[in-house]
Amino acid sequence: MKVYYLAGAACDYGPSRRVEQTGEGARGDVQRRTRWAPHTAQDEMTTQIVASECCAGLFPANSRSGFLYCIEHAIDGIEFDVQLSADGHVVLHHDYLLNPRVTRTASGTWIDAPGPAICRLTLDELKTFDIGRYHPHSKEHATYPDCIARDGERIPALRDLLADYRHNTGTATLWIELKSSPYQRQISADPRELTRQVIEELVSNGLERNTVLLAFEWDLLRFARDLCPAITTDFLSLNPAHVIALNRRVGPIDPYLLYGAFDPRRYANDVSTAIAAAGGDWWGPYSDDVTAADVTSAQRRGLRVNLWGVESSDAAMTRALALRADAITLSHPDLLAAKIRIAR
Repeated sequence: MKVYYLAGAACDYGPSRRVEQTGEGARGDVQRRTRWAPHTAQDEMTTQIVASECCAGLFPANSRSGFLYCIEHAIDGIEFDVQLSADGHVVLHHDYLLNPRVTRTASGTWIDAPGPAICRLTLDELKTFDIGRYHPHSKEHATYPDCIARDGERIPALRDLLADYRHNTGTATLWIELKSSPYQRQISADPRELTRQVIEELVSNGLERNTVLLAFEWDLLRFARDLCPAITTDFLSLNPAHVIALNRRVGPIDPYLLYGAFDPRRYANDVSTAIAAAGGDWWGPYSDDVTAADVTSAQRRGLRVNLWGVESSDAAMTRALALRADAITLSHPDLLAAKIRIAR
């Protein structure tokens, strides 16, 4: 296995300090690695604003145009989803299948059903589809009325966005979600191969220190750390009942498969304790799943907290800010930035 060892520690993304900490691994083995120091009274609390799916509230989701907008407007972070094409290219796309609510053929005709799977199409085949606008009768169109249509927008490759980032001297943190699911293996690429390819592209571009890797499959983030010890990780979580509901078409599932060796049930059902034991840097809970006490408890364990699934309504943003998380991921980052400026 090729391992990328890098000089120095991973990038520091804010006021918390990194310290060396000895911890106990999944089998009781002692592991020494860099951890975030807990917040103290002297730390200035700041909240990073992360643009979900390359600013899906204003641009087509996971698009190059949205990515460039975030760079040009100095958004703190840019979140996007990655998968592998059939010929081994890392591409941006949220769903495992082409989505008829956002996908048209080259002639402008909407596809009429989900599919094919992203991992079954080559990069050249994927680039024949247009993702430049939301279907007028879709939930995305209703949710994002301010989205700017970009006819001719294609599914981008990660390598092209990294080249854009370097060319434009980007400063945003890249929040890259590794799309994988133990319940969808038949329509998704090998998750470890996806991780290898992402790490390789980041390292070859010198951007591993500008990146946070996110995943719902926690063992995958442990594997990423094995490949590149300097990489920063964000362990995503969702209420098990929601995981079951989202996968209802698959049939009965075990929602705890996502956690691998660090099942929270081994840690008194405390998710942040399990993540700390796994050596995570960030915890990424669905915003409605946590309270301010949960966030504070995680921060005291040395974790940073990134809330996802935050709606762009004033009420939702107010609640998210009240939780005092270290980062908030939402589709309309400009609205949150404006709200923070007014509050100051």
